[in-house]
Amino acid sequence: MYVYDDLRKDCCRMCGEGVDCGSIGRSVSGAHIICFHVGPLSGDQIIVQGGIHAREWVTALLVMRMAFAARNSDVGMGVFFLPMTNPDGCTLAQAGADAFPEHKAELLRLNGGGSDFALWKANLRGVDLNCNFDARHGKGASNVAAPAPESYPGPYPESEPETAALARFTRAVRPAITLSYHALGREVYYEFGQTGERLARDERIARLVADELGYTLVPGDLGSAGGYKDWCITQGITALTLETVSPHRSHPLNERDLDGEENNLWILKTIARAWQPPPATRGH
Repeated sequence: MYVYDDLRKDCCRMCGEGVDCGSIGRSVSGAHIICFHVGPLSGDQIIVQGGIHAREWVTALLVMRMAFAARNSDVGMGVFFLPMTNPDGCTLAQAGADAFPEHKAELLRLNGGGSDFALWKANLRGVDLNCNFDARHGKGASNVAAPAPESYPGPYPESEPETAALARFTRAVRPAITLSYHALGREVYYEFGQTGERLARDERIARLVADELGYTLVPGDLGSAGGYKDWCITQGITALTLETVSPHRSHPLNERDLDGEENNLWILKTIARAWQPPPATRGH
């Protein structure tokens, strides 16, 4: 089981090898949201993030493996890796409410009195972080009206320290592309209201990724709202959600469920080779 302490140890290891490491902010409990950068800091950048849904903590391990693979390889663009953007939630799903004594009573209440948090998706306050961005916030088909293990979008966009940190970081970096790893399904999502040349550009990148990975390309936004991918698209960024892990598996997942996902380690090179800046920025 890949836990937050493993990520911290990997951070020390990467820093020791000369990789740029840091924190983009802190979670509700004060845990650092750890970030690595590989490649040039100038030019177009990619942000790769995982672990935003607690029960999908295996995506943190996948993103960390991508970072290790990229550190000694010329990807072709600069890449920021954020393996675990919901560190509290991942710890809760793995270790239960005992890991957070100050929040234990409320967490048990939100979990219907049960002590098994393996299917929990939200952060410590019962906010689903991937519904908490400013993109049709609160209008998702599955949203609920109060804190819960999943699908509560929060009282307002970026109400949570984790989403506020990720949005602030993204605004500062202004990446060309973001990849958000979730589990499960082996699918690629890329739409949120974009049209014309932007839609054609984003679909081209998404199709390349889907073909490379053997994933299914899913058109349309399917009622999505408040997600990081959704919000990035409203900012003019090419943004993909990648649902990794076979649809024949089921939650809770474990590290063995990443078997067969090795191509994700090299997908960044495919994206970098295919990327072309929007027409308005070419030649500048």
